[in-house]
Amino acid sequence: SLPLACSSGSALPRGCSRGGSCCGDADSGGAQRRRHLRLWAVSEDLPCGIGRMSESSSVVRGMVYGGFASCSAECVTMPVDVVKTRLQLDGAGSTRLYNGSVDCARKLLRSEGARALFKGLSPALLRQSTYGSIRYGLYAPLRDALGADTGAGVGAGGQLALGKKVVAGAAAGALASGIANPTDLVKVRMQTDGMLKEGKYRGVAHCFGQIVRDEGVVGLWTGVGPTMGRATALAAAELATYDEVKLRLRRSGTLQDGLPLHVSASFFSGFAATLASSPFDVVKSRVMGQPVDASGRGLLYRGTVDCLAQLIQNEGARSLYRGFWPNFGRIVPRVTIIFVALEQLKAKFG
Repeated sequence: SLPLACSSGSALPRGCSRGGSCCGDADSGGAQRRRHLRLWAVSEDLPCGIGRMSESSSVVRGMVYGGFASCSAECVTMPVDVVKTRLQLDGAGSTRLYNGSVDCARKLLRSEGARALFKGLSPALLRQSTYGSIRYGLYAPLRDALGADTGAGVGAGGQLALGKKVVAGAAAGALASGIANPTDLVKVRMQTDGMLKEGKYRGVAHCFGQIVRDEGVVGLWTGVGPTMGRATALAAAELATYDEVKLRLRRSGTLQDGLPLHVSASFFSGFAATLASSPFDVVKSRVMGQPVDASGRGLLYRGTVDCLAQLIQNEGARSLYRGFWPNFGRIVPRVTIIFVALEQLKAKFG
């Protein structure tokens, strides 16, 4: 027999104690009962909402958790991000400087010192405190507003729910990246500053000021097109994949809720995010990192489409995945740290 009942009289799976707020109003008891019986048949021990990415009890708290987790992950993965960015810019308007990830890291250490592996950390943390906060904080509210029922993980309903999760992730990523573009631009400019014969920037504030002086305030949104494209693809793949994989692994009985489940779902999420975002990431790095003239116009590319066309024409389609493995090596640990931290923060503080 089913051990619990909601306010409508419908039986609930064990662990669900949210009553009417979870199960619907009393006048929909028949439909809700059939839904709960279907869920119970799938997994007797599946508590209400356990398949979802953990979400905080408020949007503001979720944004704080997202910002903290994102900044923590950024500190750990920054060296890989620097190597990835250098590889993506390598060959743009000049001869190739690096022969792979290891060669790039070795030359960076030899010519610029260990601190070069953390170039751009300050603007990166500033970016994550805005971009990471908004992206992770808004995903769950957007998903729920779209009516993505995480209980419908299989069949036609499951496909519809997954599509809504993708839309929610894409919207959160696009909005967050558009707002945070100036900090992303400064991060890329500082990371690639060592590729010039003489460094141009003395710090975050100086880099911001130099961009505004040379390119105007609008210059802070250089590359916003590919940045939003990348963030849209990455967030849609990352957030929806984590949400869905976690639900399916939990429901199938493969893993119970806990650290192994969170790490496993994060790995699949990171791979999907890398695959979806790499072409946008290469274009973004090229557009943002290119030299500019006195009026702030790029000397190599006229914009996103021109950069994409030149890459394919001059360097081949494979160039769109240049730096894929450093990117993968950065995204998977980053995603794992973020989701594990989010799950722990939600479990401890609500």
